[in-house]
Amino acid sequence: MIVDKINTYLTEKRNKSINEYIIKEFGEVAKYSFTRQFCSNNEEHDSKGKLRLSSAGKCPRALAYAFHGFEKKGKELDSRSAIVFAQGDYVEAMVTQLAKLSGVVLLGIGLNQVNVKMTVKGAEVVGHPDGFIIHNTQMGLFECKSMSSYNFERFEIGEIDEGYIAQIQAYMFASGMPWCCIVAVNKDSGVMAEHIIRFDKEIVQKAHDNLAKVLQSTPETLPDAPQTHDCDEKGVYPWMCLYCSFWGICRPNAAKVLVGKSYKLKEITKKEQRTNETA
Repeated sequence: MIVDKINTYLTEKRNKSINEYIIKEFGEVAKYSFTRQFCSNNEEHDSKGKLRLSSAGKCPRALAYAFHGFEKKGKELDSRSAIVFAQGDYVEAMVTQLAKLSGVVLLGIGLNQVNVKMTVKGAEVVGHPDGFIIHNTQMGLFECKSMSSYNFERFEIGEIDEGYIAQIQAYMFASGMPWCCIVAVNKDSGVMAEHIIRFDKEIVQKAHDNLAKVLQSTPETLPDAPQTHDCDEKGVYPWMCLYCSFWGICRPNAAKVLVGKSYKLKEITKKEQRTNETA
């Protein structure tokens, strides 16, 4: 639908003349992203009192910490994070403009993205889809994600991150779209792949309920983390907990430790605590 057309364009039908409008549109998106990621104050990214449809599938407890303005104690947005986010913006801009050059009809992309809304417990939760695609006179949602080699390999066989699925389903519900074409780009190799995702009201309901838990919570009564975020028999938490900005509050007895060749978030036993204190 999209990937084949882009690959054909890049290998066989590349335009000889420069499309000034495409270049200008890409430049404006790149400028906006560079300013937002590298030149704005961190306060602009504050999530207190805010909830977004893009977070519909994330841990409700982590969302509640941010929503109620808890001080972060965990993974911080460092220089690496800013670069990763900017790379995602640039990849999205590149794919959308290449898709247009290859003949794909896309609407509401780049700086022209539209707002979509889902009403949750009387509140309007806003989202910003990457765009919309018209294919064979039918309109659907368009989403683009850049991924590591590991996640891309899973994507190729249809194992798509649940957070992405919840986000896409929420966007489809809010925009009235019956399907979505999601394009993934391997950040390490430049290989692209795509999948068509159909609207699923059960997933939408789960996403809605997840957001509702946050809106119904208070600083004193926070929602529980999903069972999938529990530690295993060795006391090691899943990777998403290590990358959470609030794990120091949520998991007060855990610590970032080196396990093999990689860091893990691990529950520290009393014996380990005593060893660390006497070391």
